[in-house]
Amino acid sequence: MPLEGLLQVLKDGKDKKDNVLANKGASYNDKIVIPTKDSFKDFGKIKQDDITDEFLGFFSLLTTYCVVANDNEERFGPKRSLNIMPRTDFLAMYKKFIEEKLRAEITECGNSLYTIVSTVSGVPDNKLKDYEFKWKPDDLRNKVDQDWDGKEDMIKKGRLGVLKFLDTLQMNDKVAQKQLDLVKLMDLSTRHGQIGALNDRMESVVGHPELPAPIFEFRDLEATNGGELARRMGAYEDKAIEMHNVKAGSTAETLQDMLGGPNVPVAKRQDPGECKKVCPNGEVPLAATGMCVDVGPY
Repeated sequence: MPLEGLLQVLKDGKDKKDNVLANKGASYNDKIVIPTKDSFKDFGKIKQDDITDEFLGFFSLLTTYCVVANDNEERFGPKRSLNIMPRTDFLAMYKKFIEEKLRAEITECGNSLYTIVSTVSGVPDNKLKDYEFKWKPDDLRNKVDQDWDGKEDMIKKGRLGVLKFLDTLQMNDKVAQKQLDLVKLMDLSTRHGQIGALNDRMESVVGHPELPAPIFEFRDLEATNGGELARRMGAYEDKAIEMHNVKAGSTAETLQDMLGGPNVPVAKRQDPGECKKVCPNGEVPLAATGMCVDVGPY
């Protein structure tokens, strides 16, 4: 499903609107993060034109997964923390749709993917760095060939910090030597590993075979009985096609416009195109390195 359509499903879930692909009764709906262009106003090297519904859809999914990480039950892993499970891994989505759009912000301003996600999340006082994805250690039984710093301890404990996940997804060269999706790798090491298990595989947007779209699994949907199954399956298909069509129409009318109307003002940066070092906890960046102090170890 295109990330533009995914953004609509996530918003409908948060707002408890009718959408057969959203779980209206889930306790996590209030924690779904729906960013707007205004969410990125402090990051002057991210071009306004690059903050499309595709961009917002990715950050809605990624940020929400990080925000609800502390709530997931270790017996299920993160796959039950949200009713939308990415089958295409986060790394493939990041590299295909996002990485180049963040390059100037990261390389010229010294900000990181974690800094951006932490700001967008709204989690106060830089506490997002302490959030952890959890798995049941007894289920971490499948061998994973890829290596990364701290792998043995993470697998032993069944814990992955959000900060470590985002730094490794970005390959923040100050702390990560490899670019990996550690949520996928930790999940794949379990007996039921599914998150990102299709690696970089994507589908095509309906009617637009030239446009790639990530693959998602929609879970915990409304129950139905046998007599209603055919109708319900048709409703799922119709809604999926509708969400694909959001991509086709996104160049003419963005989801943000549909939600707020064409005259809703977008916040202006005071210094368009200028770097602003953002420290999630309000710290003053170190003059010598530009790094925020007191981020803490993984």
